[in-house]
Amino acid sequence: MGFFNVYTTSNSYLSDYFQYLTEQWSNADNTFTGAWNRDTGSASTIARVTNDDDMIKAAITVPASDTARLRTTYNFRVTPSKFSATANTSMVRGIFAEWETKFTNVANINNTTFFMGFSESTSGLRTTTDIIGFGLVGDAIQTVTDSSGTETVNTPSSITLTNRNLYKMAITENQVEFWINGNSVATHTTNLPDIMPHFMIYNASESGGASTVDLGFCRVFYRGFDDARSF
Repeated sequence: MGFFNVYTTSNSYLSDYFQYLTEQWSNADNTFTGAWNRDTGSASTIARVTNDDDMIKAAITVPASDTARLRTTYNFRVTPSKFSATANTSMVRGIFAEWETKFTNVANINNTTFFMGFSESTSGLRTTTDIIGFGLVGDAIQTVTDSSGTETVNTPSSITLTNRNLYKMAITENQVEFWINGNSVATHTTNLPDIMPHFMIYNASESGGASTVDLGFCRVFYRGFDDARSF
């Protein structure tokens, strides 16, 4: 599916008419729309899976010593230093992203490079500068914001990565708040880049074996400065 600019509601909020992404992977075949770019290594695959009772998904399956990246073809406006809930010099109060993800064989994932979130680079990694999202450290999830190579990180506890988990980021004026399964797990107010990124998931397997990262439902949308609704 990968819909952009699908207007389903008419009300007083201009936010509803900003570009947004919603993806439900509901096509019966394995076609991908123009909303997504698939970048795979020599033997990796990125395929729709619609017969998993846990969640409809795109499965990013990477054999040992290979890589794969699923990213949006479109860029978003992720500029926390420019967003405002009061100043009408910007139309945007913030941007919100949420997605379902489940991991298989976490121990085989390269923690140094795995990344999911926003990167301006089409080849974004955990080691890329100017990113906002989630990485891995010690096979555990980590929140990260990086501005010009200087980072702020946090490591939430008690997250079972092999379960389906709901990840969220609310990027507003001078802060990024990270959520997992409805719980706020970190708020970053330092090292926040202003970027025009793609949303992406990058998976890399180490030499010890294969790994899979499943991306379920996901959406990215804006809130206008005059939009009082919460994220």
